[in-house]
Amino acid sequence: MVEQIKVKHTVIHEDSVMDLVKGQLTEEIKEVRFLTRGLNDTYKVVGKNSSYAYRVYRQGWRNLAAIQFELEAIAYLKENGYEAIGTIKGTDGSNVTEIVAPEGERYGVMFSFAEGERPVINPENTFLIGKSLGRLHRLSNGFTSEHDRGFTIDFTHLLDEPASFIRPTIQKYLGDEAVKIFTETLTYLKEELDTAHLEIGFCHGDFHNHNMHIHKGALQVFDFDSCAVGYRAYDVAVSWWNLLHNYKQQEKECWDTFLQGYEQEYSLSEEDMDSLPLFMTARRIWLLGTMLQNRDVWGTNWINETALELFILQLRTDRIGMQKEQEA
Repeated sequence: MVEQIKVKHTVIHEDSVMDLVKGQLTEEIKEVRFLTRGLNDTYKVVGKNSSYAYRVYRQGWRNLAAIQFELEAIAYLKENGYEAIGTIKGTDGSNVTEIVAPEGERYGVMFSFAEGERPVINPENTFLIGKSLGRLHRLSNGFTSEHDRGFTIDFTHLLDEPASFIRPTIQKYLGDEAVKIFTETLTYLKEELDTAHLEIGFCHGDFHNHNMHIHKGALQVFDFDSCAVGYRAYDVAVSWWNLLHNYKQQEKECWDTFLQGYEQEYSLSEEDMDSLPLFMTARRIWLLGTMLQNRDVWGTNWINETALELFILQLRTDRIGMQKEQEA
Protein backbone atom coordinates (compact mmCIF):
# COMPACT_ATOMS: atom_id res chain seq x y z
CA MET A 1 0.00 0.00 0.00
CA VAL A 2 1.36 3.46 -0.94
CA GLU A 3 1.19 5.89 1.96
CA GLN A 4 0.09 9.49 1.47
CA ILE A 5 3.21 11.66 1.45
CA LYS A 6 3.69 15.21 2.70
CA VAL A 7 5.30 17.74 0.38
CA LYS A 8 7.50 20.64 1.52
CA HIS A 9 8.48 22.04 -1.85
CA THR A 10 7.94 20.95 -5.42
CA VAL A 11 9.89 22.00 -8.50
CA ILE A 12 7.32 22.76 -11.18
CA HIS A 13 7.99 21.15 -14.54
CA GLU A 14 8.97 23.48 -17.39
CA ASP A 15 5.96 22.32 -19.42
CA SER A 16 3.62 23.49 -16.68
CA VAL A 17 5.42 26.83 -16.45
CA MET A 18 5.00 27.14 -20.23
CA ASP A 19 1.25 26.66 -19.76
CA LEU A 20 1.18 29.21 -16.94
CA VAL A 21 2.93 31.98 -18.86
CA LYS A 22 1.39 31.49 -22.30
CA GLY A 23 -1.47 33.81 -21.48
CA GLN A 24 0.81 36.48 -20.04
CA LEU A 25 2.88 37.23 -23.13
CA THR A 26 1.71 38.37 -26.53
CA GLU A 27 4.79 36.98 -28.27
CA GLU A 28 5.45 33.33 -29.07
CA ILE A 29 7.28 31.40 -26.34
CA LYS A 30 10.06 29.24 -27.75
CA GLU A 31 11.46 27.67 -24.58
CA VAL A 32 11.26 27.53 -20.78
CA ARG A 33 14.38 26.58 -18.83
CA PHE A 34 14.66 25.97 -15.08
CA LEU A 35 17.44 28.26 -13.84
CA THR A 36 17.79 27.94 -10.09
CA ARG A 37 16.16 26.59 -6.96
CA GLY A 38 16.46 28.74 -3.88
CA LEU A 39 14.17 30.53 -1.48
CA ASN A 40 12.15 30.94 -4.67
CA ASP A 41 12.42 29.11 -8.00
CA THR A 42 13.42 30.92 -11.18
CA TYR A 43 12.85 29.96 -14.81
CA LYS A 44 14.11 31.60 -17.98
CA VAL A 45 11.35 32.12 -20.52
CA VAL A 46 12.68 32.60 -24.03
CA GLY A 47 10.30 34.39 -26.37
CA LYS A 48 10.55 35.05 -30.06
CA ASN A 49 11.84 38.58 -29.45
CA SER A 50 12.82 38.82 -25.76
CA SER A 51 13.73 36.76 -22.72
CA TYR A 52 12.11 36.87 -19.29
CA ALA A 53 12.67 35.57 -15.77
CA TYR A 54 9.69 33.84 -14.19
CA ARG A 55 9.86 33.60 -10.42
CA VAL A 56 7.70 31.13 -8.52
CA TYR A 57 7.57 32.14 -4.86
CA ARG A 58 7.99 29.42 -2.28
CA GLN A 59 4.79 28.43 -0.46
CA GLY A 60 4.67 30.07 2.96
CA TRP A 61 7.68 32.34 2.32
CA ARG A 62 5.90 35.46 1.03
CA ASN A 63 2.13 35.99 0.99
CA LEU A 64 0.29 37.96 -1.68
CA ALA A 65 0.40 41.27 0.22
CA ALA A 66 4.14 40.94 0.77
CA ILE A 67 4.70 40.25 -2.93
CA GLN A 68 2.57 43.22 -3.92
CA PHE A 69 4.66 45.44 -1.63
CA GLU A 70 7.82 44.23 -3.37
CA LEU A 71 6.42 44.77 -6.86
CA GLU A 72 5.11 48.24 -5.98
CA ALA A 73 8.55 49.19 -4.66
CA ILE A 74 10.22 48.03 -7.87
CA ALA A 75 7.69 49.93 -9.98
CA TYR A 76 8.20 53.09 -7.90
CA LEU A 77 11.97 52.90 -8.31
CA LYS A 78 11.72 52.35 -12.06
CA GLU A 79 9.29 55.26 -12.44
CA ASN A 80 11.87 57.44 -10.72
CA GLY A 81 14.68 56.36 -13.03
CA TYR A 82 16.30 53.56 -11.02
CA GLU A 83 18.01 50.61 -12.74
CA ALA A 84 15.78 47.86 -11.29
CA ILE A 85 14.57 44.92 -13.36
CA GLY A 86 10.82 45.40 -13.69
CA THR A 87 7.84 43.09 -13.93
CA ILE A 88 5.81 42.16 -17.00
CA LYS A 89 2.06 42.40 -16.60
CA GLY A 90 -0.07 39.71 -18.16
CA THR A 91 -2.61 40.34 -20.89
CA ASP A 92 -5.23 40.62 -18.13
CA GLY A 93 -3.30 43.48 -16.49
CA SER A 94 -2.17 41.44 -13.49
CA ASN A 95 1.47 40.89 -12.57
CA VAL A 96 0.87 37.99 -10.14
CA THR A 97 -0.39 34.52 -11.06
CA GLU A 98 -1.85 32.19 -8.43
CA ILE A 99 -0.50 28.64 -8.72
CA VAL A 100 -2.06 25.60 -7.03
CA ALA A 101 0.92 23.40 -6.14
CA PRO A 102 0.91 20.11 -4.18
CA GLU A 103 2.26 21.90 -1.09
CA GLY A 104 -0.29 24.71 -1.30
CA GLU A 105 -0.85 28.04 -3.01
CA ARG A 106 2.17 29.69 -4.64
CA TYR A 107 2.57 32.80 -6.74
CA GLY A 108 4.33 33.43 -10.04
CA VAL A 109 5.67 36.76 -11.30
CA MET A 110 7.22 37.54 -14.69
CA PHE A 111 10.22 39.87 -14.78
CA SER A 112 12.27 41.20 -17.64
CA PHE A 113 15.48 39.21 -18.04
CA ALA A 114 18.67 40.87 -16.78
CA GLU A 115 21.11 40.77 -19.66
CA GLY A 116 24.84 40.75 -19.05
CA GLU A 117 26.88 39.08 -16.34
CA ARG A 118 27.44 39.29 -12.59
CA PRO A 119 29.80 42.23 -11.97
CA VAL A 120 33.41 41.23 -11.39
CA ILE A 121 34.60 42.68 -8.10
CA ASN A 122 37.11 45.40 -8.87
CA PRO A 123 37.38 49.09 -7.87
CA GLU A 124 35.62 50.32 -11.00
CA ASN A 125 32.60 48.05 -10.51
CA THR A 126 32.31 48.53 -6.74
CA PHE A 127 32.16 52.27 -7.38
CA LEU A 128 29.15 51.61 -9.65
CA ILE A 129 27.61 49.26 -7.06
CA GLY A 130 27.98 51.82 -4.28
CA LYS A 131 26.53 54.53 -6.52
CA SER A 132 23.59 52.27 -7.33
CA LEU A 133 22.77 51.65 -3.66
CA GLY A 134 23.01 55.37 -2.92
CA ARG A 135 20.60 56.06 -5.79
CA LEU A 136 18.24 53.38 -4.47
CA HIS A 137 18.15 54.99 -1.03
CA ARG A 138 17.71 58.49 -2.45
CA LEU A 139 15.04 57.63 -5.00
CA SER A 140 13.00 55.42 -2.65
CA ASN A 141 12.57 58.06 0.06
CA GLY A 142 9.04 58.84 -1.06
CA PHE A 143 7.89 55.23 -1.40
CA THR A 144 4.85 54.03 0.55
CA SER A 145 2.56 51.04 0.08
CA GLU A 146 -0.84 50.03 1.40
CA HIS A 147 0.30 46.40 1.33
CA ASP A 148 1.77 44.79 4.44
CA ARG A 149 5.29 43.52 3.78
CA GLY A 150 5.04 41.28 6.85
CA PHE A 151 8.36 42.35 8.34
CA THR A 152 10.68 45.29 8.79
CA ILE A 153 14.46 45.09 8.85
CA ASP A 154 14.73 45.55 12.60
CA PHE A 155 15.89 43.63 15.70
CA THR A 156 13.06 41.12 15.36
CA HIS A 157 13.88 40.28 11.75
CA LEU A 158 17.68 40.40 11.98
CA LEU A 159 18.21 38.93 15.45
CA ASP A 160 15.21 37.50 17.32
CA GLU A 161 13.66 35.40 14.55
CA PRO A 162 17.02 33.91 13.45
CA ALA A 163 17.88 33.25 17.11
CA SER A 164 14.82 31.02 17.46
CA PHE A 165 16.46 28.63 14.96
CA ILE A 166 20.10 29.19 15.93
CA ARG A 167 19.91 28.82 19.70
CA PRO A 168 18.49 25.25 19.85
CA THR A 169 20.93 24.15 17.12
CA ILE A 170 23.93 25.53 19.00
CA GLN A 171 22.64 23.96 22.21
CA LYS A 172 22.41 20.56 20.52
CA TYR A 173 25.87 20.62 18.93
CA LEU A 174 27.97 22.85 21.21
CA GLY A 175 26.26 23.15 24.58
CA ASP A 176 25.67 25.86 27.18
CA GLU A 177 28.88 27.89 26.81
CA ALA A 178 28.29 28.50 23.10
CA VAL A 179 24.67 29.47 23.77
CA LYS A 180 25.92 31.92 26.40
CA ILE A 181 28.30 33.56 23.91
CA PHE A 182 25.55 33.77 21.30
CA THR A 183 23.05 35.28 23.76
CA GLU A 184 25.60 37.81 25.02
CA THR A 185 26.28 38.87 21.42
CA LEU A 186 22.57 39.42 20.76
CA THR A 187 22.27 41.52 23.90
CA TYR A 188 25.35 43.56 23.00
CA LEU A 189 24.07 44.27 19.48
CA LYS A 190 20.65 45.34 20.70
CA GLU A 191 22.06 47.60 23.41
CA GLU A 192 24.52 49.29 21.06
CA LEU A 193 22.04 49.76 18.22
CA ASP A 194 19.11 50.75 20.42
CA THR A 195 20.93 53.84 21.71
CA ALA A 196 21.97 55.01 18.23
CA HIS A 197 19.88 57.35 16.11
CA LEU A 198 19.84 55.45 12.82
CA GLU A 199 18.12 56.24 9.54
CA ILE A 200 15.08 54.18 8.62
CA GLY A 201 13.92 53.87 5.02
CA PHE A 202 13.32 51.49 2.16
CA CYS A 203 16.12 48.91 1.77
CA HIS A 204 16.96 46.29 -0.84
CA GLY A 205 17.93 43.94 1.98
CA ASP A 206 20.41 41.82 0.01
CA PHE A 207 22.45 44.28 -2.03
CA HIS A 208 25.58 42.65 -3.43
CA ASN A 209 26.98 41.64 -6.81
CA HIS A 210 25.12 38.31 -6.92
CA ASN A 211 21.85 40.24 -7.26
CA MET A 212 22.78 42.39 -10.24
CA HIS A 213 24.19 42.15 -13.74
CA ILE A 214 26.37 44.57 -15.64
CA HIS A 215 25.55 45.07 -19.31
CA LYS A 216 27.32 47.54 -21.60
CA GLY A 217 28.79 49.28 -18.57
CA ALA A 218 25.45 49.74 -16.77
CA LEU A 219 24.13 47.90 -13.72
CA GLN A 220 20.76 46.18 -13.59
CA VAL A 221 19.56 45.31 -10.07
CA PHE A 222 17.18 42.45 -9.31
CA ASP A 223 16.00 40.08 -6.55
CA PHE A 224 14.15 42.41 -4.19
CA ASP A 225 12.87 39.38 -2.24
CA SER A 226 14.50 40.68 0.97
CA CYS A 227 13.41 44.30 0.55
CA ALA A 228 11.54 46.11 3.30
CA VAL A 229 11.61 49.27 5.34
CA GLY A 230 14.43 49.17 7.84
CA TYR A 231 17.90 50.30 8.82
CA ARG A 232 19.68 51.89 5.87
CA ALA A 233 23.03 51.13 7.52
CA TYR A 234 22.21 47.41 7.32
CA ASP A 235 21.77 47.73 3.54
CA VAL A 236 25.26 49.26 3.29
CA ALA A 237 26.73 46.70 5.70
CA VAL A 238 25.51 43.80 3.52
CA SER A 239 27.70 45.06 0.67
CA TRP A 240 30.71 45.39 2.99
CA TRP A 241 30.03 41.92 4.41
CA ASN A 242 30.01 40.47 0.89
CA LEU A 243 33.37 42.06 0.07
CA LEU A 244 34.97 40.99 3.33
CA HIS A 245 33.83 37.38 3.20
CA ASN A 246 33.82 36.61 -0.50
CA TYR A 247 36.53 38.91 -1.88
CA LYS A 248 38.89 39.42 1.05
CA GLN A 249 41.98 40.23 -1.01
CA GLN A 250 40.18 43.12 -2.71
CA GLU A 251 38.08 44.20 0.26
CA LYS A 252 39.95 47.33 1.39
CA GLU A 253 40.34 48.98 -2.01
CA CYS A 254 36.89 47.98 -3.23
CA TRP A 255 35.17 49.07 -0.02
CA ASP A 256 36.75 52.50 -0.40
CA THR A 257 35.46 52.86 -3.97
CA PHE A 258 32.03 51.51 -2.96
CA LEU A 259 31.75 54.29 -0.37
CA GLN A 260 32.92 56.89 -2.88
CA GLY A 261 30.16 55.80 -5.23
CA TYR A 262 27.53 55.65 -2.51
CA GLU A 263 28.38 59.10 -1.17
CA GLN A 264 28.07 60.64 -4.63
CA GLU A 265 24.37 59.78 -4.45
CA TYR A 266 23.45 59.69 -0.77
CA SER A 267 24.83 60.44 2.68
CA LEU A 268 24.30 58.62 5.95
CA SER A 269 25.17 60.14 9.30
CA GLU A 270 28.40 59.40 11.13
CA GLU A 271 26.37 57.44 13.65
CA ASP A 272 24.94 55.27 10.86
CA MET A 273 28.41 54.62 9.46
CA ASP A 274 29.78 53.77 12.92
CA SER A 275 27.07 51.11 13.25
CA LEU A 276 28.20 49.14 10.17
CA PRO A 277 30.35 46.58 12.09
CA LEU A 278 27.34 45.83 14.31
CA PHE A 279 25.15 45.24 11.28
CA MET A 280 27.77 42.99 9.71
CA THR A 281 27.42 40.72 12.74
CA ALA A 282 23.63 41.02 12.45
CA ARG A 283 23.93 39.93 8.82
CA ARG A 284 25.92 36.87 9.91
CA ILE A 285 23.18 35.95 12.40
CA TRP A 286 20.35 36.59 9.94
CA LEU A 287 21.98 34.44 7.26
CA LEU A 288 22.58 31.45 9.53
CA GLY A 289 19.03 31.67 10.87
CA THR A 290 17.59 31.83 7.35
CA MET A 291 19.61 28.78 6.28
CA LEU A 292 18.47 26.81 9.32
CA GLN A 293 14.87 27.87 8.78
CA ASN A 294 14.96 26.73 5.15
CA ARG A 295 16.70 23.37 5.44
CA ASP A 296 14.88 22.08 2.37
CA VAL A 297 16.86 24.58 0.27
CA TRP A 298 20.34 24.02 1.67
CA GLY A 299 19.96 20.58 3.25
CA THR A 300 21.41 19.65 6.65
CA ASN A 301 24.80 18.16 5.81
CA TRP A 302 26.52 21.48 6.55
CA ILE A 303 25.03 21.65 10.08
CA ASN A 304 27.84 20.24 12.23
CA GLU A 305 30.17 21.12 15.09
CA THR A 306 32.88 22.53 12.81
CA ALA A 307 30.56 24.99 11.04
CA LEU A 308 28.89 26.12 14.26
CA GLU A 309 32.20 26.48 16.12
CA LEU A 310 33.37 28.74 13.30
CA PHE A 311 30.19 30.80 13.67
CA ILE A 312 30.80 31.26 17.41
CA LEU A 313 34.46 32.12 16.77
CA GLN A 314 33.36 34.74 14.24
CA LEU A 315 30.96 36.26 16.77
CA ARG A 316 33.75 36.51 19.34
CA THR A 317 36.12 38.01 16.77
CA ASP A 318 33.46 40.55 15.77
CA ARG A 319 33.01 41.58 19.41
CA ILE A 320 36.74 42.03 19.97
CA GLY A 321 37.00 44.17 16.84
CA MET A 322 34.03 46.34 17.81
CA GLN A 323 35.33 46.87 21.34
CA LYS A 324 38.77 47.88 20.03
CA GLU A 325 37.14 50.45 17.75
CA GLN A 326 35.22 51.89 20.69
CA GLU A 327 38.42 52.19 22.75
CA ALA A 328 40.39 53.83 19.91
